[in-house]
Amino acid sequence: MATPLILYGKWSSSTSWRVRCALNFKGIAYESKPVDNFTWTGENAEFVLAANPASRIPVLVHGNRLITESLAIIEYLDENFDGPKLLPTDSFARAKARAIALHIACGIQPIQNVRVTRKIEEMAGAGKHEAWASYWMSLGVWELEGMVHKSAGKYCVGDDISIADICLPSIVYRARAWGVNMDEFPTLTRIDATLQQIPAFAAAHPDRQIDAPEQ
Repeated sequence: MATPLILYGKWSSSTSWRVRCALNFKGIAYESKPVDNFTWTGENAEFVLAANPASRIPVLVHGNRLITESLAIIEYLDENFDGPKLLPTDSFARAKARAIALHIACGIQPIQNVRVTRKIEEMAGAGKHEAWASYWMSLGVWELEGMVHKSAGKYCVGDDISIADICLPSIVYRARAWGVNMDEFPTLTRIDATLQQIPAFAAAHPDRQIDAPEQ
């Protein structure tokens, strides 16, 4: 019997969304355990706080192994499970895919995450986080469009889905949420629309998670 996987995450978390995309696309069965990372209350939240010194989601449990950080989890899944490869075999294509994924995961998303925007409100006043997040999101997406435009085929790097595509839907979604006009970024919106037609990606959408609020 295969060792079960458990994903501790949240329906609206960009980092959790990336991992769900990877798990689904590779056809890996897993159990989802929702975590409230706003209040950090409940059994699942307590587990994450005890397990991850960085106090962040997602956390993947694979038997007696515990893996944190979304990109590390995705690479672990790619190296240890069957299914479509998310890291290209060609070293140059692999470098490009990783660069795009890192730009999203390290260059854009953290600047507008919950604990950053909360601290801005604490330091600068209520509502000040909105201008901050919108500015950095707009700049990051503008840079991302330029990167992807250079490497894109059907997907972010050529015509095969890679770790770059795994990271793309969540940041497009967040950009729209912060008021970025995505019509200005045709490469990103084209690829995102293509990805949303794939059942594995559609199933990873926040609205389809067990802890998502009722519409």
